[in-house]
Amino acid sequence: MAADKNKQLVDDMYKGLNENVLGLMHRYWKEEMVWEGPAGIGTMNGIDEFEHVYREPFIKAFPDKHATDIVRIAEGDWVAATGYQDTTFAEDWLGIKASGQKIRMRYMDFWRVDVDEETGERKLAKNLVLIDILGVLEQCGYDIGKVLRFIGSKPPEFFDQIEE
Repeated sequence: MAADKNKQLVDDMYKGLNENVLGLMHRYWKEEMVWEGPAGIGTMNGIDEFEHVYREPFIKAFPDKHATDIVRIAEGDWVAATGYQDTTFAEDWLGIKASGQKIRMRYMDFWRVDVDEETGERKLAKNLVLIDILGVLEQCGYDIGKVLRFIGSKPPEFFDQIEE
């Protein structure tokens, strides 16, 4: 029963995410939520940071994004899913030049659901996220083998010298 309710919360949240507008996530997330994203994006603490630091540039870069889970499972307080987002890469994102082309971005999410003991309301409290950023680069024409060899051939200090 709880697993089904937790999966339904995630399903409802996805409907909000797929509207690609800001301000809807308060319905599904606790104010003090934590979103732990992949390297290059980082951790968002609180719903406002999640909305404005992560989602706002993401929506601008991928304005027609639609997320679809392939698998969604629940156990205890956790729901996990993997799937893809079909979208147009419309504006630069994470320093990656927009291709203007349709891409498919793979992801994997693990959400922890908290239940308010007084009201019984379920909200998402934590999200561990993997996004296939290398797959985005590859779809934009980058040779991933060359990208990784280049990165691996440079000391970390080299990247401190690059202007954003």
